[in-house]
Amino acid sequence: MLRPLSLVLLLCLSALSATAHAHPGHEDQLKAINQALAKAPENQALYLQRAAVYGEIDHFDEAEADFAKARTLGAPWRVDLAESIMQYGKGDLEEALALANHHVEQFPDDPQGFRHRAMISRDAGDHASALADLQTYFKLRARPSPGLFVAAANMLVEAGRTEDAIAVLDQGLQQLGMVPQLQRQALNLELASGRPAAAVARQETLRSALRDSASWKLDMVDLLLQAGRQADARALLTLAQEQLTQQRDTPSRKTLEERAGQLAASLSG
Repeated sequence: MLRPLSLVLLLCLSALSATAHAHPGHEDQLKAINQALAKAPENQALYLQRAAVYGEIDHFDEAEADFAKARTLGAPWRVDLAESIMQYGKGDLEEALALANHHVEQFPDDPQGFRHRAMISRDAGDHASALADLQTYFKLRARPSPGLFVAAANMLVEAGRTEDAIAVLDQGLQQLGMVPQLQRQALNLELASGRPAAAVARQETLRSALRDSASWKLDMVDLLLQAGRQADARALLTLAQEQLTQQRDTPSRKTLEERAGQLAASLSG
């Protein structure tokens, strides 16, 4: 059975565990890999691992030599993703994309291939391809990184597709559960679209995640003011101010008290 590079490298790292520390420096990593290669000079995964380390320290000639050697020691398509990552770091988007395309053809169920290719396309300005690959990644990965939903939303906003951006953030919330990073992004887009009531509703969903904190209350007060709900804003501001009086005297508390005072001035204006 063909296995994507990520699994091959995992097996390689397992083989090195006896000689390498959990998070060794590059010099220690290279030393461990060289020692392993002395015992197994025909091990493709070891060359891939060393090439990846060389790429991380910008020793691109050495990395390319190891990738070329690895292609002679086993299935050459297992080299594509690692070499594409190196070319991407080097700034050669054209070569990185060609290698990523070949990897995805060989391993259509590998989410990391689509994730990586999406970043190449994004940086190359091909947002349509990047968004398509991210959607495939979201389907293949049970727990995608929240930051990738934000990346997709940012591309959509840049294209003037705010509603689609909110939709992809909601997709992330549905897939991952309540992630404040995603909800805040969607909340800001609701405000930018002139929908403060929708922003208030999203802020309410953050109450539990943010432990009904004074900071959360002040954010809600601000949103309630924007939604024209002065009475609700005033009542919640009072609760926030009372909560702050019970907290230790810290720079953070002082900052929140200053913000509370600004909101109070807005309510009395």
